Amino acid sequence: MTASLLRRFLALIALLAAGSAQADIPASQRQYLLDFYAATGGVDWTQQDNWGGAVGTECTWYGVVCTGDTVTRLEFSSNHLVSPANTPLPDWSALPDLQAIELYNNQLAGPVPAIAGLAQLEFFSIGNNQFTGALPAPAGLQHLQWYYALNNQLSGSLPPFDNLPALRVVGLRQNQFTGAIPSLAGAPALEQLGLGYNQLTGSIPTLPPGLQRLYVNDNLLTGPVPAAPNSLLTNDSQLCPNHLTPSVSNDWNVATGETPWHAACTPPPPGLGITPVPTLGEWALALLSLAAATLGFVALRRQRV
Repeated sequence: MTASLLRRFLALIALLAAGSAQADIPASQRQYLLDFYAATGGVDWTQQDNWGGAVGTECTWYGVVCTGDTVTRLEFSSNHLVSPANTPLPDWSALPDLQAIELYNNQLAGPVPAIAGLAQLEFFSIGNNQFTGALPAPAGLQHLQWYYALNNQLSGSLPPFDNLPALRVVGLRQNQFTGAIPSLAGAPALEQLGLGYNQLTGSIPTLPPGLQRLYVNDNLLTGPVPAAPNSLLTNDSQLCPNHLTPSVSNDWNVATGETPWHAACTPPPPGLGITPVPTLGEWALALLSLAAATLGFVALRRQRV
């Protein structure tokens, strides 16, 4: 190839690249991005390269990733996003092709918009913020793999984990969730479940067969523990503190690194209305007390006779 042809070829490649980078996204998506910028204090972001540029430049704006002519990723972790005067985030529905929402480690507050209509969503990460209200339900999101909302002020019941065949990681610790842990049967690929430091009650449901890490410590859970999947990693799960029923399980001893696994668990307080199962020592003491009472009663009758 001659030098002239090489220059023309390189110029054509550059032109095609520029055209791809500045593909026109729908006007509704551009407006969403501008609303998002305003709702998250964009003027004070750590990085805000190219924001507010001419029509056709939106895919070059910092944190915005496009596929073709549509926005597919919002990547703003640790970028000093805030909520001025508790301005809520705009509804994600304006970006129906989103595959990733990454807002981890910012100062965002207020409610979180629903994600149920984002059929292509794979990665949802809003941890380390100050979000309040209910957690957006993920049920039915066939491609969702990460569901991460730890260390917020979210409250209410956990949403159902239904029809989530790709879900691998759930991280919801350090919130204010109440109620029971929902069934995990709809998330058969789950590898990590983090629900510690909430106010969850009830029992731990049956665990998926490929689960590697389980963190349900520092809740108000009761009842027996389910069978430990063979896939659990050594010394990498936490069951206590809770009010779980003690049992003999070497599998849980190994998974938690505690022998016995229930060493840091405590009986339920009277307010929960649950009677703990007596230990063998407590049974023995009760039988001795009954025997002593019986002997005393017999001796008293003899004296009366």
